[in-house]
This record gives sequence, C-alpha cells and structure tokens, in this order.
Amino acid sequence: MNFVKIKFTTIITLLSTLVLSSQNRAPSLYLNYQDEGQGDIIMNTLRVQSPSPLYTYYCGLLWNGGGLDAGGYCGMQEHPNGRNFIYSLWDPISTSDPITAEYAHPNTETANFGGEGTGLRSLNFGIGWETNQWYSLVSRAWTRDANSTLFGHWIYDQSNDIWHHLVTMNYPVPNLNFKTKTSSFIEDWLGNGFRARTIHHKNGWKRKTSDASWLPFQENYFDRVFPDAGTVNYIENYDGGVINNEYYFMTSGGTTTPQTNEEHTTLTLSYNTTNPGFEIGELNYLTLDVNSNNLFVNWDIVDSKLPQFSYHMKIYDNIQLSGSPIITVDNTKPHLRNDTIDIGDLPDNREYFVQFHITDIFDNVSDTEVESFIKNSTNDDEYDFIKNAVVFPNPFTDEINVYLEQNLEYVKVQLFSMNGKIIHEEAHMHTDTINLSVNSASGMYLLKIKDNTTEKTFKILRK
Repeated sequence: MNFVKIKFTTIITLLSTLVLSSQNRAPSLYLNYQDEGQGDIIMNTLRVQSPSPLYTYYCGLLWNGGGLDAGGYCGMQEHPNGRNFIYSLWDPISTSDPITAEYAHPNTETANFGGEGTGLRSLNFGIGWETNQWYSLVSRAWTRDANSTLFGHWIYDQSNDIWHHLVTMNYPVPNLNFKTKTSSFIEDWLGNGFRARTIHHKNGWKRKTSDASWLPFQENYFDRVFPDAGTVNYIENYDGGVINNEYYFMTSGGTTTPQTNEEHTTLTLSYNTTNPGFEIGELNYLTLDVNSNNLFVNWDIVDSKLPQFSYHMKIYDNIQLSGSPIITVDNTKPHLRNDTIDIGDLPDNREYFVQFHITDIFDNVSDTEVESFIKNSTNDDEYDFIKNAVVFPNPFTDEINVYLEQNLEYVKVQLFSMNGKIIHEEAHMHTDTINLSVNSASGMYLLKIKDNTTEKTFKILRK
C-alpha cells in the first residue's frame, strides 16, 4: 500500500500542467484492483456524474508503475480546452529511444510531456464525452518484432453505440505487457476543492497472458493520497464504495464526508459473466479493384462491434477455395482499411477468389467474406462480355435473371454456397438471357457465369 500512495503522489505532480492552488485541491482518491498476474489487455468502464468541475482527471487505468518499462495511464479529463480522452506512456527505462505514435485518430493530438518524468501523451478533444454516460476504455499490448511493443487504445461510447480507435504507440522495448495490478484514480489538478466531483467504475477486466482468461476487477482497495499538503483544506471531504452491487464510486471535494467508506477499505463488486461481453467484430463491406500487377483491397468494419485488431486474406484460383492459397496475407495493423497486393506473377485471363476476415481486439474471428476478380484478360471482347453481364434482382427470392450483352453460342451458370458447394447449375446454347429458378435457403451465394474461355463470379443474396 505504501508503494501505491507514493506512486499516486508522483502522478499528481506528473499530470499537473497548471500551478496548484495551495492547500485547496480536493483529495486524490484511488481504487487499487486486485488483478494479480500479467495481462495483454486491460479495460474499465467509466461514468462521470454531473456536475463535473474543471481541472479534474478521471483516470480509468493505471499500470506498470514503480520503475518498470511501459508505465502508463489513461482516462477522461474535464480540461479548460474541452472534455478529452487522454492516453500516456512514460519513457523507457532500458533504452533512450523515443516512443512514437504509429497511428493517431484524426482528432487525436500527440506530444511529448516533461516535468517529473517524461513520455508520450495523446489527447482527443474532438470525440468528447458527456456526464452521466458510460464509456469503456481498452488498452492492448502486443509485440510485432524484436524491437518494440505496440500499445493500442480504444474507447466504446455506450450511448452512441460506437467504438473509436484513438491511438497506437510504438514503445521501443519488445515483449512488454501489463505486469502490475491496475488502478484508477480521481484528481483535482488545479485547486478547486470546494466543488465535489464523482466517478463511477464498472465492467473492468484484465486478460491474463498465462491462459487468455479474463480476470474481473471485482475486488479493490479504496484509499486516498495522505498526507498531501495541497489538499489540507479538503482532505476529509471524500467518499467511496459500491452502489447496488452495480458499480464502484468515488467522490472528492465539496462538503462530501466518508459516510459510505473511509480510506484503507476493501471493496467488492460481483461479476456474473466470464468476459467483458461485447459483440464480435464484423466486416461492413469488402471491395476489390485490379490492374495488371496489383490487387487493391478495401474494407470497413461495423463500428458498433469490437474493433479490428488484425486482418487476414487468402487468394485461391478456384471457387471451392480448395488446396493451398496462392497468396496469404496476415497483418496486425488495427487502423488499416486497405491493402495493395502484388499479383504480377499470377497467370492472366483467370478468375481468382479472395477469402477475407478480421480478428477483433479481443481475438474473436469475424465471419469470412469472399470476393472474386479477373486478372488482365487479353481478349477484350470476351472480357467485356463477362464484365458487363447483369444479374438481377439482388437480393432475389425464387428466380435469378442473367442478361448478357451478346448472344453466346455456349454459356454455363453455377450457383455455389459460400463454402464452395454447388447448389444449382445450367448450361445454355445460343442465348443472351438466362432465367434460373432456385430453391435454396436464405443467405449469401456465389453465381458463376462462364463460356468456353472466360468466367465471372457475382455475390448474390437470397431473401
């Protein structure tokens, strides 16, 4: 407990960018969760109660203090420039190499901070936050190579049902994670202790590196920084505890008194689930464009579901997706939504099939999407016929119509399930229109149209 108090006294100094008003700060309070063991993901869910005084830091996650690499903290601030989300890492101890930002949200500002300790800080004022609403804060650590560890930060706005990826920082030391117990705190960094401020915490977790199980923040020690010369006038104005077994609370400043609990108190919150409970990540769309040497892949995700952590692509030369893929791509870059694949070595005048999925930040695997492309057909007349064929309606019910731009001597149509099983096929002679009667279950299908030399596949949906 002494270490925690000393560390939080240090944090107060590190975070203060304005001169503290002597003795008039509200007391700094903290929750020290009993999440023993190392983890690669930590998260917490916060709600700031109204009113929320200026110059208040509501920290949701604090980790790796006490002289370890990758010490950091994140949370929400009532800042004079607006309500922001903050994420910060202290500089490495084992190297002088700097921390860099690999990715920053369009509204995220990154800058080095100094004072008693140095590091890289990110602030996001553009997204903003509201009082009386819940926000989940997530941080994940992963090692990409032998030189560094990546730290990503995401928030989930529960009222608006949307995830945001705020920043990914590249920390120049490999194989790091969240080694210590996790803490939360509330801080008045200016000195307006005459105003009370309250924060709620729930649904906090650490994912253990030992077995990938989730450890809930169901027990913690509630305490305050004491003694603290800057809080003399309000040092006894605080309270904390558990409300209706739903969430922890901390109140600091104003006329508050410790009616619920005093410092040095163990608090317990029951958890009825074994994981945080968010919806698995999902692709929104996948599109392909192609030239003679490159395949341009673009996609997006459903922003109400867990965000992308990595993406995975396999390219096959057959609709059944059988055998070994001719190209495989696995990339852990949470912010990317496009990629360019070199297909210069693939034979021309053939159709290829791209199998694509994402893995979300909790390592759930999304459903797979399949799209096709034709590489550099040398017979322009036949290629145009295939390229400009029209399939309608889409979605369909019982009938699929195919319109061809010219009367063909021979054409074959095949309907496949998404796993490559043939559902229906027909061959026609001397026709430019095909009407297929299909009796199949609702869902997504692949319709292949081919003549003696070329082919094209369409993705269609049965209602």
